[in-house]
Amino acid sequence: MSSQSNRRDFLKKIAVAGAAVASAGGVTALAKESNAKVTVPRRTLGRIGAEVSILGLGLGSGYTRPFGGNPEEAEKILHRALGYGINYWDTSRTYANSEVLIGPVVEKTRDEIFLVSKSPSRDYDGFKADLESSLKRLRTDHIDLYHLHNLDPAKDTDLHLIENGAVRAAREAKEQGIIGNFGITGHSGTGILMEGIRRWDPDAILTIFPADRPENGAYEDKLLPLARERNMGVIAMKSVRRARETDWPAPQLIRYAMSLPGIATTIVGLDSIAHLDENVALASNFTPLTSGQLAEMSHIVKSDLAGLGKAPWDRPGYQDGVPGIAADTEQYV
Repeated sequence: MSSQSNRRDFLKKIAVAGAAVASAGGVTALAKESNAKVTVPRRTLGRIGAEVSILGLGLGSGYTRPFGGNPEEAEKILHRALGYGINYWDTSRTYANSEVLIGPVVEKTRDEIFLVSKSPSRDYDGFKADLESSLKRLRTDHIDLYHLHNLDPAKDTDLHLIENGAVRAAREAKEQGIIGNFGITGHSGTGILMEGIRRWDPDAILTIFPADRPENGAYEDKLLPLARERNMGVIAMKSVRRARETDWPAPQLIRYAMSLPGIATTIVGLDSIAHLDENVALASNFTPLTSGQLAEMSHIVKSDLAGLGKAPWDRPGYQDGVPGIAADTEQYV
């Protein structure tokens, strides 16, 4: 049987509840059928204790490219997401003018949002300067979770130096109440993330949990149990991007990550109202995949991706942000 046939048969088998209505019109249909407001459910973000929507907003290039030059539309889609109860908002100093775009909405609705941003700086002064800039651009006096962004085993070879630099700055900011929690992120390499957890005991981790189970499943089988053991908040990303070149429906790829035990929220790029509604249709009536379904789906996805080469974030020169636009460019400050 071909991979395409396997995929088709599997999708038919799991097309229940939220998966069955995951379409651009799914949210409207659900609302009419139940005569109630469609709301995305929430989970507890580990020891942080915050209740966050299982679908989070990824406010990187997927958001800044279509909306970066149109502040009105940028705000409109954020209010739509907030209306669905999506309170987990993920941005970064490196995401072009993302912090500036969402700042006006953050300022008006601060108490309704679990606000997350990131710094790529590894030194003490650089991290502090990034945090100050994030606060200014986001129009707030505190950020709920601030990450040390994109740990890279090829570049970050001295974790002791980082601990005395950015991590020290983060701990001080947490003690001062400027950030509620400190986290780490990474795309390539479970080893450095696990070492960061053991050394620094961060409150949360944001990393990849795509259905093809990279590193022979190490993200799910080694990293995730370590994070759960420490009751960390675990946030999934990159559930869709790797499989864009296949015929897999995006909501099902998101559903895979949402179904992993220990994942509090899965962030997805906010690029259009249609995609937002499609993902909300899944999340609002979410039914997790069983362990057997997760294994079967992973096997098929991995087969579909065979021959496509390395994931984008594992290729030389990958930048987690918007190429060509500096985060601290004067027009965005």
